[in-house]
Amino acid sequence: MRQHHDESMDIATLSARKADLIDKHVGQRLRDRRRLLDMSQQDIANILGISYQQVQKYESGLNRISAGRLYLLAHIMRTEVGYFYEGLPPGDELLNGRISEADLIIPDLDTLPNVNVRDALTDLVRAIKDSKMMR
Repeated sequence: MRQHHDESMDIATLSARKADLIDKHVGQRLRDRRRLLDMSQQDIANILGISYQQVQKYESGLNRISAGRLYLLAHIMRTEVGYFYEGLPPGDELLNGRISEADLIIPDLDTLPNVNVRDALTDLVRAIKDSKMMR
């Protein structure tokens, strides 16, 4: 019985970690869109009637954005709600535990301007992946 309880706690913990990854991703997309539109955190805060610190917390993923607020943010930023989720892996991958924070970051390697840094990071990721396979 105790083992079953520990397993359910592990699933809950993993689920929370996945939610945190999604919150961080959505927050980063919010920041990217705000900057693209040349808006300040204060601009967004004024429209929503919240503090700019709250916008900072949304963008960092520290605070989760409610569905209603995300809907309003999409309108303010002239985009669809789905924009904030673009770049996330399919939900079944998240639910089956086959995704990590690194998986969300790695696609961004191609956007690094310095080819030497990009190549070094790619080599590091490959080395780590290879070392896990050899265990």
